[in-house]
Amino acid sequence: IPSWFGAFVREVSSFVFLYQSLALIVFMFDAYYKVGLVDLAVVLLAVAFSMVVKKLSEERLKRMAEQSDQLMALRDGSWVEVSSRDLVPGDVIRVTTGMQMSCDGILISGNAVMNESSLTGEALPIRKFPLRNDDSGFSKEANKNNQLFAGTVVSQVQPVTSSNGDYLTDDHVLCLVNHTGTASDKGKLVRKILFPQPISFVFDEQLKVVFTILGIYVLFCLAMAIYFYQGSPTATWLYFQFVCFQALSPILPAGILAGQSMAVFRLKRRQIYCVDPRRVMIAAKCRIMNFDKTGTLTNEGLEFYGVQRSRFVEEKDAAEFEQFTGDLGSCDELLQIGVASCHAVTDLGDQLIGNPVDIEQFKASKWTLDKEPKFLDKIVPPQDSALSVLHVARRFEFVHARASMSVVVQDERDGQLHVFVKGSFERIKALSNARTIPAGYDAACNQLAREGGYVLAFAHMILDATLDQLRTMEQDDIETGCDFIGLLVFKNMLKPDTAQAISELKGGSIRTVMVTGDTALTGIFIARQCGMVPPENTVVLGDIDKKTGRLIWTDVDSDEPVADIEPLLDTRGPDGFPLTELAVTGAAFNYLDEAGQMAPLLLNTRVFARMKPQDKVRCTQMTMERGITGMCGDGGNDTAALRAAHVGIALSDAEAAIVSPFSSSNRSVMSCVELLIQSRAGLATSFANYRALILYGTTMTMHKIITFWFSNSLSDTIWIIIDALIATSMAIS
Repeated sequence: IPSWFGAFVREVSSFVFLYQSLALIVFMFDAYYKVGLVDLAVVLLAVAFSMVVKKLSEERLKRMAEQSDQLMALRDGSWVEVSSRDLVPGDVIRVTTGMQMSCDGILISGNAVMNESSLTGEALPIRKFPLRNDDSGFSKEANKNNQLFAGTVVSQVQPVTSSNGDYLTDDHVLCLVNHTGTASDKGKLVRKILFPQPISFVFDEQLKVVFTILGIYVLFCLAMAIYFYQGSPTATWLYFQFVCFQALSPILPAGILAGQSMAVFRLKRRQIYCVDPRRVMIAAKCRIMNFDKTGTLTNEGLEFYGVQRSRFVEEKDAAEFEQFTGDLGSCDELLQIGVASCHAVTDLGDQLIGNPVDIEQFKASKWTLDKEPKFLDKIVPPQDSALSVLHVARRFEFVHARASMSVVVQDERDGQLHVFVKGSFERIKALSNARTIPAGYDAACNQLAREGGYVLAFAHMILDATLDQLRTMEQDDIETGCDFIGLLVFKNMLKPDTAQAISELKGGSIRTVMVTGDTALTGIFIARQCGMVPPENTVVLGDIDKKTGRLIWTDVDSDEPVADIEPLLDTRGPDGFPLTELAVTGAAFNYLDEAGQMAPLLLNTRVFARMKPQDKVRCTQMTMERGITGMCGDGGNDTAALRAAHVGIALSDAEAAIVSPFSSSNRSVMSCVELLIQSRAGLATSFANYRALILYGTTMTMHKIITFWFSNSLSDTIWIIIDALIATSMAIS
């Protein structure tokens, strides 16, 4: 990073500043000292602002990227102290409490609690587990719970000194270095900032045409001067200098940047930070705004909503759902035990650590964790409960590829081993015995999702095995043959000001779209709740039939299939907009994209659900082809889409958020509204300055040729008032 002097030299060595300097030197050479000095002050003010913004951004990036610590690494069979800068993939290092990871690594022995707020913005620490000793392949996406990332801080470590064979044992917590430098996730963020994706703005492209036209105008004025000032080369030369620097004013670049600079300043006062000021002008022309759902439109955490117990009726030889209830304590004991034990929550200094959904689930159970477990965890029931203490003997952490997790717990009272499996309702249905699935299972789950519920299903089985036999059993063996026992439902509540923000954006002719990783029905519910989808509009959902592999369209309200969506899209309301909105899942989106059918439906699709990070990027790129596109997310799995969009705003103060052109520490969607208001005001100001300075230049050139003809001229004071006070004050106002 250059010093302040180096940053100043970088700014003044640009072509624009050299041209401005040449003009000001000519003014002073022709005895226009006062005008030259005032114009010089205006130009230096613009240079100083640009220099300070760039320098502070570079220093912030350096603080994020630069790190050097001493740590213990295994080299040639012995532990040696090395610098974190000397680590290479394949090294094994010791992980200690309080250290900041300088590389991406795989946890191979011991447990760790990581603070990943610098990368994801999540306030809660995350529990990490060692890689299992089995034959399953390693996947970066599937094994996130086994990975430590550069830039994150180790809050707590717990060595595994004894194991049933699932894990590698050691007196220390060990990590295998996977990626270093720019190959790490943090390094990739830094690289994206250093080498941003080039974006062309029509305003910049048209400047070349405007300057070409002004250049032709200067030549025209020169021809007029030669004709009028025949026999006076000195007068012709002086007029040529004037018309050249008046039509192509040296303060024209400063006037254009004035609105942009003021917009950045005003945004900062509203806690919206910009690392790429040029994007302000682009944001002013934004016409499509994509939104993540969880943590952006809705609150970050889920809230416990209730449970729906399933009961097997022997007389009917079938299962049926009981009444939905918000009181977990009134449910069957098995479901209470499953909710209390089937999670990966741990206790760190009286603070629950783990996945936010797991934490909310464990809080709903009202059980507690004992700090001296017999096996993995010891879970104690409430004092007024008749249930027994539970010991977690084995745990298979949640894996996205499986969409489920499971635990084996031992009841302290009778020593019985229980298996509990938790996951998406689709996954648990596939794992459970068919006779324990109630009639209308899918309809009940879909209805809860339509009402905005986040639905988890539970299954149970009594394991007829000893602890010694349990150590050698595979996950599939343990989970096979479970009985479905009930549903656990959470709700993700809308932020208080989301509906108002969406309304204001729509009033500003901005198309609002939801791009979420959540279920389609939940996304549609939130879209209707916040006003993104008008209440009277029909929503048709596109998804892939798992049996046939074909795309099917379904009316989400009537649950009836739709054979042809074209007539529905052609039906318009009094305002001229279609009365039918489309929603697609990630699978349907990819299917339509590969078939070349997504582009025609793009502007009719309001909700994109079950979208992976790469799907969000592709969706953003497609909308960018239709117009200036913005992306608003919380900076977690939205990072790539935030960077890809014309205008990305991260509602997060995490380090990962700086890959986005804009970030807001105020996690409200109203930040999008404020960004677009200030950007439009800045663009209007820049255009006004732009037009005024060009009009002023062309007017003054005509004025000058007349005053030269009559041997007259305006005083320096008049020029100073016009150049400095009028132009500059107009820009600031």
